[in-house]
Amino acid sequence: MENQVFTANADYEENNTQAIRLEEGQEVTSGPEDKAWPGWIWATDSSGRNGYVPADYLEPLGEDRWAATKAFDPTVLKIIRGDKLTSRQQIHGWHWCENETGKQGWVAGYLLRPI
Repeated sequence: MENQVFTANADYEENNTQAIRLEEGQEVTSGPEDKAWPGWIWATDSSGRNGYVPADYLEPLGEDRWAATKAFDPTVLKIIRGDKLTSRQQIHGWHWCENETGKQGWVAGYLLRPI
């Protein structure tokens, strides 16, 4: 599904500026899996930043400790209905998209309509 083109079917903006950002090898603690988006796990870093990250980006270390197997950018892309978006990657119902101005971020699949 990489590089598939979509149209945004609704406006969406998220303002969480404290979301967790992971670097490869970074250690986090884990919480529950998201019931609405299976495959996404609540994680908290050493500075207290937290949020959902893809479970397949984490490797267990034991005792609810995990290491990031790759970097994770939590940016959610602001979209306006009718925006043309290119999905560069899809993970558990969310797409890493790029808009026509080159901005990138995550967009929930239910907000996208294939062109």
